[in-house]
Amino acid sequence: MNTQNQPNVIAKQNNAEEIKEMIRAFLVNELAEWSVDPDKLYINAVNNQEERLVIFSKSISQEAWNCVYENDAGFVLSPSVGLFNEAYSFADEHRVAEPDLETVYRLIEQLVADLG
Repeated sequence: MNTQNQPNVIAKQNNAEEIKEMIRAFLVNELAEWSVDPDKLYINAVNNQEERLVIFSKSISQEAWNCVYENDAGFVLSPSVGLFNEAYSFADEHRVAEPDLETVYRLIEQLVADLG
């Protein structure tokens, strides 16, 4: 990323902790009905459904920060991506039924719109 073309990036870097706190507070509030900690709910992805090698794992708080920082909320819903209560796991026993991934993506999109 070229900061000369993205002056907002410098402002985000200078205020990173404050922005992360705002993101976390928003997520905690929006996910309250499911009693979910956004630092302990992970978006995990595998390379394919057969091998199921985990190639991506981030807490929703971290993913939200990354999306706000990059001003990008382009998501793809796929069977190879899911929500889990364990980082780097794609095991069914760690899969979270609610909230669903689409709900989490909508929340992150709202954060990008508001803070990106």
